[in-house]
Amino acid sequence: MPSISPTNELGCSYLKLTYSQWLAIEEPLFFNFVDPYEGNHWLFQQGATCLSAYANLVKLLRVEGKLYKLEGKQRKAVWSSGKLQPPELLNALVFDITEVEFKELNAQALNQHMAILPPQDAVKVVYAELGLVLNSERLKGGFINEAVNIALRGKQRPLQDKRSAREREDINMHKAIKLLTPELTVIDGIAPNPDIFVTGVLAGTLILLGINKNYRDFLVRLSDQRGEIKGDLADPVTLLLRAINKYKLSQRVMQKRMTIDLCKITIQAALLWEEGDQSPKYWRKRDLAGVDHMPYVRELRGIKQITAQWDL
Repeated sequence: MPSISPTNELGCSYLKLTYSQWLAIEEPLFFNFVDPYEGNHWLFQQGATCLSAYANLVKLLRVEGKLYKLEGKQRKAVWSSGKLQPPELLNALVFDITEVEFKELNAQALNQHMAILPPQDAVKVVYAELGLVLNSERLKGGFINEAVNIALRGKQRPLQDKRSAREREDINMHKAIKLLTPELTVIDGIAPNPDIFVTGVLAGTLILLGINKNYRDFLVRLSDQRGEIKGDLADPVTLLLRAINKYKLSQRVMQKRMTIDLCKITIQAALLWEEGDQSPKYWRKRDLAGVDHMPYVRELRGIKQITAQWDL
């Protein structure tokens, strides 16, 4: 590549390069956010030959000797589409920044990127960043945001008190998923039935696994819908399945409120299962009402050592 000529009065350097050389330069995440113009802008500008020097001027960043595209996304799309013939040569202004500054720009771009994504897509981005491969239908689609909020804060995000310092900030989903990776991996390993592991059940399961890893058999039986009935008595799996069925048959507006109840019942059913079938508490006639889940949420936060972290 040709040598770069410094232009100190502009605080940058100048580089002339071919279009193919420019195409080969790496595009960091912030490349998607810097260019403020639409494709039609560049169609007009390059169509006006008197402004070709402007249209063919690009900006690059140099980080410890390596070049990155700063902007030019829309022009690249126009040139690549064949709507306009790409120029043979481009003029580039090259700005030097440090590695720390480069990482900060990428972090800001990632935050913007995540903010405009649907929650489930943002979760899938986090999966990819963490190298977390989940194969179950229930988890791989990324629909875990509400369950994570309940597991770590006790309620869905819309129901949290944003006036409170502890709940003002959104949960940092990258940190949360990294924190709950062991639990998510266990759940994924049992291939959870998505019709059974609705949000409240998933939230309760994350809490249960976070405070005690010995619930796998209970979760497998729940997923397989293998409850037991003795006469007019039902085991904890059957009682939880009944609660899930009521939830699914209820109106959507009611389901939002019933989600927390289902989390509470999930915890209660698992605790009864832990008692064993010889316990007088195990077999029951009446439906479960659930237990207060907040002590278990606080226990989970303590075990994970995040009690003082307000973005979790």
